[in-house]
Amino acid sequence: MVFHFPPISGGGVVVIVELANKFAELGHDVTILTPDLEWKGEKYEPQLNKKIIVEKVQTPFRSNLKIAARRCQDNMEKKGIELGKQNNYDFILSIFHPFHLVPKAAVACGKELQKPVLIKIDDAIYEKAKGIKKIQRGIEKMYNSKTLQNADKVLVMNEFTKKLVNEYYSVSKNRISIVTNGTDLKKFYNTRENNRRVIFSGAMYHHRGVDVLIDCASKVIDEINDVEFLLLGDGPEITKLQEFVTKNNLSKNIIFKGWVQREEIPKFLAKSSIGIGPLRSTDVTKGALPIKVLEYMASSLPVLAMKGTLPEDILKDEVNGYVVKNPKELAQKIIHILKNDDLQNKMGKNSNEMVQKFDWKNVAESIINEYQLINF
Repeated sequence: MVFHFPPISGGGVVVIVELANKFAELGHDVTILTPDLEWKGEKYEPQLNKKIIVEKVQTPFRSNLKIAARRCQDNMEKKGIELGKQNNYDFILSIFHPFHLVPKAAVACGKELQKPVLIKIDDAIYEKAKGIKKIQRGIEKMYNSKTLQNADKVLVMNEFTKKLVNEYYSVSKNRISIVTNGTDLKKFYNTRENNRRVIFSGAMYHHRGVDVLIDCASKVIDEINDVEFLLLGDGPEITKLQEFVTKNNLSKNIIFKGWVQREEIPKFLAKSSIGIGPLRSTDVTKGALPIKVLEYMASSLPVLAMKGTLPEDILKDEVNGYVVKNPKELAQKIIHILKNDDLQNKMGKNSNEMVQKFDWKNVAESIINEYQLINF
């Protein structure tokens, strides 16, 4: 039971699609229950395994995602119970985000059907808010705490998020297990060209810190005048970033490619030398595991990210990239890597070796194992 689903695009949707496909490949019957929403953005249209059944549920305010997120619960719950009685599912899996109520519906279905509910958390909390939004966040926290406390198992990325969920939502530690995100290793080229391209792939939100990368670009260009910063994706920050680039005459070296189809991303990564992870440490990015970083690693790229963002088993300083403390150090490390082909190759090889355990097949099997461990 999920809120975001194709044609909606984004990393969270990729997680859902990849897990569903892997469950089906492993021989399981999979039904995806999701609100019928009107999506006006770029469309993500992945191929789904033929064994997967998709049920779209009528949803109030389907063209307004913020309202639909809070109004979808009743119909999702009714349809989930109806389908559960017809199909006798083994367990219910839902993906958590603090702004929608699909996991709440999933917990209600599990209670009615007497089936275990597993909730996988990608984004645990919002950034801090003020004023009316702060009041709204407090109400959401109340609902979400109850939902997570009533799940049979809560799946988180790492120990940092486990501690956060335990303390912020008051979920018992024995209900929380660590299950990471993954990547489809077969889709990415594990060899690449040594060139002078630095790549960022993903939605351009403030907490991702793309502005930090652009701010330091001029220092890199002064040292390496043919360097290219390739930015894949769009988002609420893109117009402001484009204006800054134009105003500072950086358009020759900083390329905004915009949104690209998922199947095109491996080709861009294979022609890059450095992958850029989160560059701003916030409540959202601390301990996160963005899909794009695993894709950089699958493409044998060194990774750069700000201190306090990526887990240590993803980015090991001086092993498969660098953990940087500020924009000045970011520029220095980019220059250092681009001027040293042997270092690029060594760090890229280490990235590829480290990412092998994050194959989606392993993630899907871990979730099934968590279900089997539930004493239900």
